[in-house]
Amino acid sequence: MGLAFAVFASYNTKTIDVNFIDYVLPGVPVYLVVLTPLLFGIFISFIIHMIKNLWSDLTVDEYKSEVKKLKQELGEITKEAHKLELENTKLKAKI
Repeated sequence: MGLAFAVFASYNTKTIDVNFIDYVLPGVPVYLVVLTPLLFGIFISFIIHMIKNLWSDLTVDEYKSEVKKLKQELGEITKEAHKLELENTKLKAKI
């Protein structure tokens, strides 16, 4: 990447004036005019990616805690079902 930047910059050393509304930046090299928005776009993309990654991690953590809670609930229900089966067997034995 650095080599490509160096080659691009060495072939595009001509300067231009950059006009934005009423502001003028005189003598800006062409490679800066091209590569600055590129680097800014890469930076913004990285920030968006990090936010999405953080959001994903938070969502996964929420689901993991919900699964843990549901497993505990399933264990309690299974114990209760086992108790009821034993009680049912005892009642059938009395008949």
